[in-house]
Amino acid sequence: MKINVKNIPDGGEMLQGSEPASIVELDGPDIRFEHAIAYNLHAQIQEQALLVTGKLRTPATLRCSRCLKIFQWPVRVDDFVVHRELAGEDFVDLTENLREDIILALPQRALCQTDCQGLCPVCGKDLNEGVCQCRSAQGDLRWQALDQIKLK
Repeated sequence: MKINVKNIPDGGEMLQGSEPASIVELDGPDIRFEHAIAYNLHAQIQEQALLVTGKLRTPATLRCSRCLKIFQWPVRVDDFVVHRELAGEDFVDLTENLREDIILALPQRALCQTDCQGLCPVCGKDLNEGVCQCRSAQGDLRWQALDQIKLK
């Protein structure tokens, strides 16, 4: 996204539109951006610097880190801010700043729901759909080593 700083009026300028999802440069099995990035920004010149503030929105397609289901996550950047010193250039490219803020807004650990139960470590059944037979038969595996201790 390039801004022509010579065309920005004294009071600033509102910039609304969208950028292609390809600027994020992420397209893997666990994360994809398939929709455009919508922006609502205000650009203004302050002395010898460009100040751009606003909001970014786009949906991301993520894979749950517990149950491996694919789900949509609404990426929202409500406090996008760029302050760049101007050195006589006519255009300022904000693409890298947009990309960085969108990536930073992604969850560190993607979960399809906050209480996702994940998969059974023995049979692989999705525990969100119900309890599997092998889990109840074996009990809690975390205590297995302690259960074998013989105390006098």
